[in-house]
Amino acid sequence: MRHRWGQRILQASALTTFLVLFGLTVFLFREGLPALFRSPYAELRFAVHPDNPITHLKASQVRALVRQEKGWKDYQGPEAPVIAVHLANLDRYAGISATPERVRAVIDSLAEMKGILLALPPSLLPPSVKSLSVEWEGWREIFFSTHWSPTYEPIPSVGFLPLLVGSLWVSLIGLLVVIPLGIAMAIYVVEFLPRTLYYPVKILWELLAGLPSVVVGFWGLVVVVPWVQKVFRLSAGETALTAGLLLGWMTLPLMASLVEEALRAIPRLLEESSYGLGATQWQTILRLKLPYILPSIATAVLLSAGRIIGETMVVLMVSGNSPMLPLTPLQAVRTLPATLAAELGEAPVGSYHYHVLFLLGTILFLLTLALNVAAYFIRPPNAKAS
Repeated sequence: MRHRWGQRILQASALTTFLVLFGLTVFLFREGLPALFRSPYAELRFAVHPDNPITHLKASQVRALVRQEKGWKDYQGPEAPVIAVHLANLDRYAGISATPERVRAVIDSLAEMKGILLALPPSLLPPSVKSLSVEWEGWREIFFSTHWSPTYEPIPSVGFLPLLVGSLWVSLIGLLVVIPLGIAMAIYVVEFLPRTLYYPVKILWELLAGLPSVVVGFWGLVVVVPWVQKVFRLSAGETALTAGLLLGWMTLPLMASLVEEALRAIPRLLEESSYGLGATQWQTILRLKLPYILPSIATAVLLSAGRIIGETMVVLMVSGNSPMLPLTPLQAVRTLPATLAAELGEAPVGSYHYHVLFLLGTILFLLTLALNVAAYFIRPPNAKAS
């Protein structure tokens, strides 16, 4: 009876873990997928002067008109300057403390201009204007745009490419740091470190792995950021390089521990056979041990990459937090997790901004899941069996 209850408790624990993971996945998809199909300006109506021949524009074209990057003539419209009026700049024309009557009068007056472009709720549009159809392509805006400004009025920019490229820059630099140093640390501990120093070194590894990321971020902000700025002669040291260096250093204990365990799992008979054939210690390490544990090294690299790409606080503090498309690692960047941490608390629940951020969270979840699944399938058979 006692063993049966113990088995049921273990089954309930495993089922709870599965249900939590399943519920998290469903929640992310439920909150994130509406960003692909919803319009961010569903409550607004677009209108132009009756003499304006344009009746249909894409969201990117309207955004270019509002930002004064394009004019009406670029889209076969009238030869008149663009006058964009929307909720974010309405007080510029009507005043901050204007009454509703004053606001309507100002809108009616502006509607008489041939270059007018209105993006307002239906109740504020005058009857004399002509409706303008605006097309929103959610997939193209999210996956192929290079601008991230989810609160821009009247049509936001929600291209996640700058955030993805920023995450890739930081992850690549972090891996370039952690892979050689992690392997070197593991080889030294297994092959050359005196046994009396093994446990002190392992304790230091554990302390490094347990450091709060905000503490590492403060240290990087005070020490590493000025160093990067001075060495590369930059105007600011908050760059992808800075974040990558810190994340690579933070991930060293994980990488080194995994490689160390793989080295210690090599059969003793193989090592003795190598020495028996006349190989030196370095020849045995480079030609026997490292090739033998190559699948384990690949697993450690993937798990380290998952750790790096999911880090939030350090990147938020030392990367510059700029959602621009970075062309070099010496530019300021913003990563996917840093964007979630910086913006989710300010996004109203149910808004388009809210759903886009959850879509980013879904993408980040799928990336880390793919890395972990890949790490599982490339492990050596004896590791899977254990």
